Amino acid sequence: MRVRTSAVILLVGLLLAVAPALLAQGGHWEFGGHYGRWSLNLLGSKANELLNDTLDTELRDRILETIQQDYPNLAVTNYQQDINFDSSGDNFGAGIRWYPGGHYGSFSLGVSIEKSQFKIRPNAGVAMDLQDTISSQAANFDGTASATALLKAMSYQLTFRWDIFPRGLIHPYLTIGGGVSTSKALDDSTVQYDYTGELTGGAVTPQTVTGGDLKTLRQLRDDALADASTDFPIPNFLPFVQLNLGLKARLTKMVHLLVDVGVFDGFMATAGLAIRL
Repeated sequence: MRVRTSAVILLVGLLLAVAPALLAQGGHWEFGGHYGRWSLNLLGSKANELLNDTLDTELRDRILETIQQDYPNLAVTNYQQDINFDSSGDNFGAGIRWYPGGHYGSFSLGVSIEKSQFKIRPNAGVAMDLQDTISSQAANFDGTASATALLKAMSYQLTFRWDIFPRGLIHPYLTIGGGVSTSKALDDSTVQYDYTGELTGGAVTPQTVTGGDLKTLRQLRDDALADASTDFPIPNFLPFVQLNLGLKARLTKMVHLLVDVGVFDGFMATAGLAIRL
């Protein structure tokens, strides 16, 4: 993950460095802005896997800490959780593209700044088996957990676009690319969760266990990295992968309307305007 992130940073830096040279060579420039609606739901099992990996250690450790306040000798022997979720979000972006082939060129290279706010609301069924380390008696926790993950990120994207039949009044295009957020995204993004369930078994007096917490992604990442047995899926920067298929309509010679759908670390539908110089 660190290698891919470094590569994207290098590509963005190279494009910014050679922009004056590209301008001197001619071609056409396009300036644009867009707004998008985002969802993670269409990713299905992959999204569930990511959420499970992200919340697994955090939920397990917090539930165990709550239980150990009354029963300090209990240790986890087995832990399972089953995630389901809903998601929504918004994205605003502005960027610049260079068409080396001129006004009706097909290929273009672009850089954009994206401001994204994504909300993910996972709910989990939780089951934990425990054992008293002194008496060897068993206990069980069965409950539920709910959370709200709010991801706020400013990111920089490098994209490659191919306009298909660019002379058409309305024509399709394909965009691929990627980018990274600033490291501040880990401080601005938060995960708030709570849990409740029943603790039963020979090692305990039956009771209801409840708790919750609010943490930033950086706190979650640092806590997980402190545990050598945990492979936490969030690096110091949030990576963004982009793949869009869209339609471009020429409103005037200079002004174009764009609508597209595709991947932006989830599913996104976008609409925007672009001005071709």
